[in-house]
Amino acid sequence: MKAKIITDNNSLLLGFRLGGITGELITDKTLLAETFYKFSKEKDLALIIFTKSSYNPISELVEDFREHHTTPLIVVLD
Repeated sequence: MKAKIITDNNSLLLGFRLGGITGELITDKTLLAETFYKFSKEKDLALIIFTKSSYNPISELVEDFREHHTTPLIVVLD
């Protein structure tokens, strides 16, 4: 099972990559939903990690997804 991170912080992304977790650096807020949907469709993905600043613009979309899907687990970091 894999985990991925969606963040706007390059240093945080680098730290997760060093730990073996891949992800996307998203600075354009319009791409957040597209990236989230792309990750959520991966069959072997167990965990999606968001930074708070990446989660907030699409929080309603993510919460709706959580209501209808049990996997992947979604975690938001402060």
